[in-house]
Amino acid sequence: MSRGAVPEAPEFTSGADAHRSTAAKPPRARGRIRKILIVNLTRFGDLLQTSPAIAALKRQHPDAAITLMAEKNFADVCDGIPGIDHVYRVELDRLGNRILEGGSQLLEAYRTVEHVIAELRAEHFDLALNFSSSRMSAVFMGLLGIDDVRGWSMTPDGLRVIRHPWARLFATMCLHRRYATFNLVDYYCAMTGGLADTRRLAYTVAPAATAKAATVLSELGIGDDQRFVALQLGASRAIRQWPEGSFAALGTTLVAAGFRIVIIGGGSDRPLGDRVAAEIGAAAVNTCGKTGVGELGAVLMRAAALVTGDTGPMHMAVAVGTPVVGLFFGPASPFDTGPYAADHVVVQTGAPCAPCDHNVTCLDPFCRDQLAPEAIAAAVVARVGNDWNAIEALARNVAPARIYRTGFDREGRFVSTPLGSPIRRREDALRDGYRASFLHVLEGVPLPAPMPAALDLTPFATVAQLARDGLAHAAQLAKLAQAKQPRIADLERLGRELDGLDRALKEHGGMHPDTSPLTQMFTFGKENLEGDDVATLAVETARLYRDLARCCLLYTSPSPRD
Repeated sequence: MSRGAVPEAPEFTSGADAHRSTAAKPPRARGRIRKILIVNLTRFGDLLQTSPAIAALKRQHPDAAITLMAEKNFADVCDGIPGIDHVYRVELDRLGNRILEGGSQLLEAYRTVEHVIAELRAEHFDLALNFSSSRMSAVFMGLLGIDDVRGWSMTPDGLRVIRHPWARLFATMCLHRRYATFNLVDYYCAMTGGLADTRRLAYTVAPAATAKAATVLSELGIGDDQRFVALQLGASRAIRQWPEGSFAALGTTLVAAGFRIVIIGGGSDRPLGDRVAAEIGAAAVNTCGKTGVGELGAVLMRAAALVTGDTGPMHMAVAVGTPVVGLFFGPASPFDTGPYAADHVVVQTGAPCAPCDHNVTCLDPFCRDQLAPEAIAAAVVARVGNDWNAIEALARNVAPARIYRTGFDREGRFVSTPLGSPIRRREDALRDGYRASFLHVLEGVPLPAPMPAALDLTPFATVAQLARDGLAHAAQLAKLAQAKQPRIADLERLGRELDGLDRALKEHGGMHPDTSPLTQMFTFGKENLEGDDVATLAVETARLYRDLARCCLLYTSPSPRD
């Protein structure tokens, strides 16, 4: 056997059912999928990012009715997303408050959950995809009794499971965001069983919304023939928000370049919008709180460009075809939540700690000050003029910040390509390596050339050896368990040895962060094995070890592997 070769695993389920543990309860006989449930209980930007997955489902199952379960506060955006047949609105904030209050409200919360579960069970869904990673959504999915569930769910005994390898990869990369390489939309689409049918988010602006938006803009002095740049000032968290002084300086520069400024946002953004508009002067108007979701889409359709952080309006601009100049700092990453379409511009801070963890409380968010308003204005003017040479030149002079151009690889998955030939960092090489390795294992994409020698590959070789040892032990355990009269002592010995290898992998990932995404993905896979049949569990364990070994080929093989 050549160096780096991976032995075969025992026979295991593959193809369309590869995401399902064979130890789980068998699904009912497969027939035509008539009803699909999608659960996405996050904000309206995440709902817009669901649109390509919905299009993929409609292509695969053209006769199926799609129901999307959404948080009531953000569900209005679903009315403009093509392909959704029904929207099921839930009030999670109200439910959470009842649970926190306790007492009689706790009983009311239970009744609410019972009512929701009963209504959804009565629909008899054939397929469910849970795009939310919350515990509450996992509980909901576990209680619905749907045979084919992909994403976060719950076992009958109350344990969390993540069904589908792409969902587990998403969970893995949420814990290792510096190396996250796939866009959220591509995770969603992969869970449907295919790539996105369209390389852009989708939203249909209703005629009534277009008319109302025109009235709002007209009343503020923005005529049909006036060019304007939209600015989204607010963000869900302060760490995601560019300073208002920077926005004011940007607006002033863009006015000098011949643009009007339209500030967009919700009602809570109105005071901030008033201050920035006053600083810019008469060429700026504030529409915060004057538009609903549909009118926001209509306003953005008319904009020459939108300047924004990593926000819901950014995804709306993408969905209606408006160029975006995204400002990414704090936890924002151009790779996993960048604007999902070709030829948008993302400017990312060069802070060594970026992107920070979603749960971090930064006491000195200096990264927000690393993006100069003059440089952002130049990027906007160049992007409106479709002058990529100018953006390329600009990218060479904004260090330590980076400028990315969004697009797609040859298979149709999202990429953010750095412009200006920036110095390649370790995390860039590792991110590319993880992308290639996981695509090889999950989708059969051939591996590129081996990793650069500048990286320390010794930790990967250790993981590869542990994986091969685990595969051999699991294959032996499966063979013994399938015997007519297996020796219990041998089964117990092999079980202990596999437990030891699992612990060694977990400890190795903790001590060698470069390999941690690989070992975490394996750990999630082990946690999601269900059932108590030793032979079947051994076969599934062998498959996980084999996949881990294949993930290491790029780092340990002397030549590209197919």
